[in-house]
Amino acid sequence: MSGIFNFATGELDVGTGLVLAPGRTTVRDVIGAGWKALDARNGWETFNVPEIIIWGHSFAVGARFYEGRFAAIDCLWNDGSIRKQDWSATDDDLVREKKTLAKLIMKEAQTTRVATSQGVDSFVFNWGTISVRADPRSMMVTLTIAYTE
Repeated sequence: MSGIFNFATGELDVGTGLVLAPGRTTVRDVIGAGWKALDARNGWETFNVPEIIIWGHSFAVGARFYEGRFAAIDCLWNDGSIRKQDWSATDDDLVREKKTLAKLIMKEAQTTRVATSQGVDSFVFNWGTISVRADPRSMMVTLTIAYTE
């Protein structure tokens, strides 16, 4: 699947007729599009697909709902070196990969970070935030698109 993310609206068009956006996307929509249910607890439900190409890169994408309302998109960068290195990756490798993904967001969104640290870079938009995280516990670099609505 090839997706298009709109930085002006925060919508992710996954290219199959499904558009992930608050106030628009329902649990029924993602189930109907063939997304796999992952977990449901404490009012949260998560569904995913193993690959969507966004910004020319492969991501595993999860759609999170809270009490039936669309709340966030989680992206695991499939193209990154950390996925290939697995548990042999170092903390420096994680931080380097986080910086690479943050630079990709800066280029694609034509914006700068509002906050940066060793573990997280954050971007703010009218509709919500994008956070790029390097997690040494899971040895993953993730991108979360969270909505304020």
